Amino acid sequence: MKTIILEGKPIAEAIRRDVAERAGALRDSGRPVALAIVLAGEDPASRIYSKSILKAADRVGVDARLVEIPADGGREDVGGSIRALSEDEDVSGIIVQQPLPDWVPATVVEEIAPWKDVDGATDASMGRLFSGRDAFAPATALGVVEMLAGSRTPIESSHVAIVGRSAVVGRPLAALLLRKCDRGNATVTVCHSRTRDLAAHTRAADVVVAAMGSPEAVRGEMVGEGAVVIDVGVNRVEDPESEKGYRIVGDVAFEEMLGRAAAVTPVPGGVGRLTTAILLRNAVVAAESAAERAR
Repeated sequence: MKTIILEGKPIAEAIRRDVAERAGALRDSGRPVALAIVLAGEDPASRIYSKSILKAADRVGVDARLVEIPADGGREDVGGSIRALSEDEDVSGIIVQQPLPDWVPATVVEEIAPWKDVDGATDASMGRLFSGRDAFAPATALGVVEMLAGSRTPIESSHVAIVGRSAVVGRPLAALLLRKCDRGNATVTVCHSRTRDLAAHTRAADVVVAAMGSPEAVRGEMVGEGAVVIDVGVNRVEDPESEKGYRIVGDVAFEEMLGRAAAVTPVPGGVGRLTTAILLRNAVVAAESAAERAR
């Protein structure tokens, strides 16, 4: 069996073209898209991701601004900044970078106005998503749906096994795939660390989504022949032969999928390529909704 490698780049490029066109239309109408990125503390990965969002936003005509809260700030500094952004009519969407430092409680994200919660971080967004109503969902979970749709993998009536139950991938992805729409109507099994006989569930699935944060945990024998495998994991493992001393791998043993799976996403180069583009698209949707409400 020939295994198709599902690259994220062409799907991301299509999303960015759509974002640029819609952002341009909003700008011409006097309502430019503005995304606020709240960064508390000095987490290096969060800072790198913030800079990548700023660069990507500039390329598609989205005004992105970085709101930095220094390491000696407090809970009220973060909460107050988010509340001010939520009340600012010129701000279309807000994302709070994770992980938050120890001095900031996770509940601070609840200060984001639901209509500006473009990364689906609040309880309100999650509740709406699980109740089947329109809501912003986390960009990575949406990225899996985009990858399946972009590769023309059937979703409706397919059995999807999600390995991982996090609030940013596993659980929201299950809700997305269960929706009554052309990108939903799947039969979903959510597996986790306490699942008995994990391989029995994954082998029975048409689509396997690995999102548990464990390097190469999904092996070839755990996947049925002809399944589509979506790898969400990003893990750093030691590699003395590498120039950097490490390499990046997913949650799937990639080489073991070749010749067995119908299609598989690489890491890097798969779902991760889509997340920033989807985040910016969510910001555009938020701006379009605000413009509609203002009419």
